Amino acid sequence: MDVPKPLYDEPIKGVNTPYDAIDTPDIHFIRGAKVLEAHPEVKQLMGYDPWAPAVVAFIVFAQLGCCYLVGRYCTSFSEYWWQILLLSYFVGGTLSHWAGMGIHECAHNLMARTTVQNYLIAIFANTAIGVPSAIQFRRHHLLHHSHLGIENIDNDFPSHWEAKWIGKNRFLKFIWLLFYVFFITMVRGFLVKPGRWEWFNIAYIVLVDVLIFYFFGPVAFAYLMISTFWGYSFHPTAGHFIHEHFIFKEGQETNSYYGILNHVCFYVGYHNEHHDIMNIPGRYLPKYYKMTREFYDGMESTKSWTHAILWHFIVSPTLGADSRYVRTEAVREKGISILNKMRREKTNRDAEASV
Repeated sequence: MDVPKPLYDEPIKGVNTPYDAIDTPDIHFIRGAKVLEAHPEVKQLMGYDPWAPAVVAFIVFAQLGCCYLVGRYCTSFSEYWWQILLLSYFVGGTLSHWAGMGIHECAHNLMARTTVQNYLIAIFANTAIGVPSAIQFRRHHLLHHSHLGIENIDNDFPSHWEAKWIGKNRFLKFIWLLFYVFFITMVRGFLVKPGRWEWFNIAYIVLVDVLIFYFFGPVAFAYLMISTFWGYSFHPTAGHFIHEHFIFKEGQETNSYYGILNHVCFYVGYHNEHHDIMNIPGRYLPKYYKMTREFYDGMESTKSWTHAILWHFIVSPTLGADSRYVRTEAVREKGISILNKMRREKTNRDAEASV
């Protein structure tokens, strides 16, 4: 995997960043190792979910079905605009985001046995979004896990421009979330030279969009695009974009959500759990949580993305686009050294126990 050069690798003191620079390694590597030592039975949950592709098929065909119905019965956008907006928000936006979380599962190879199969399922899931993004997302998302908190590599971060311009201003935070889809696609470095699979992804989605426009009509295509706008902007399911890694509790880098919307997000709300053990499919994360909850019960969490993001994040005078932790590459490597030492000690203990 090609890893770009970090934005900085100087000591924490004096780091030029609008975020809170910390000298704490990524806790997820270390806690994941501790979880596996305390609960080796969780290894039974690792692998892929054979039922997940069926869920993706439901999402895609449900969204295409909505496109067909809109194209057939709402032939004029100016006449049916409010019905289309409501449908695209409550149904289309949910389906579009759900498809995106299916793509997230595929990025971790959690839907099928082989990488190529996961590529294909992700591209198929991309049908419900209408904007080519599946393979581009995979390219960057794995770096988010391996280099959490390192700017210019972990592109889950807002840009410096976003952090400084938006800050903690309530009105600007609202506007930022409303148009969040444009920030995460245009500002965060996703637009890079495509590879072979990315070109295939682009060609497939362009073909699908043309077919929807031609057979279902322009209003149907508009519904699809508006659904994607809602699904990745000011929408309850999109709340996880902010809730996952913004500082809602001092000293806690990752936050989990245990509410009902997990059912239409492939359980991405179990985010501490997901970062700790990345190769457990989303559907199994509630079971994993029950098996290992002594590691997570003391952490700040929520059962409402709507309250945490669409209300608390906006109105809070202490939360803003700059409420993130960053670390240097040296700090990341320190964490890897700690993890390697833990593994050596465990190997020695197991060897002594077997004598």
